[in-house]
Amino acid sequence: MKKHSISFIVLLLLLSGFLGAVMGSLLDTVFGLSFLNYELLPGKGIEINDFYILRKLNLQLTPATFIGIGIALYFIYKHGNTM
Repeated sequence: MKKHSISFIVLLLLLSGFLGAVMGSLLDTVFGLSFLNYELLPGKGIEINDFYILRKLNLQLTPATFIGIGIALYFIYKHGNTM
């Protein structure tokens, strides 16, 4: 079984969460699947001020984000078992 570094797994989960959120937004716009784009945190979500070169970073958790993270975990698991 091939081992992955922790930084690779964290980066993959972060990017898959972003990809899941974008796909959820697109599916909501095109097909009207509004449950994928529902905000799980009430209000403004998570706000981070002065994040490197960004003045303000807003993060929203949606069900599509968790679906993207789940798919990434599945692929990490399957890739680890095939080698």
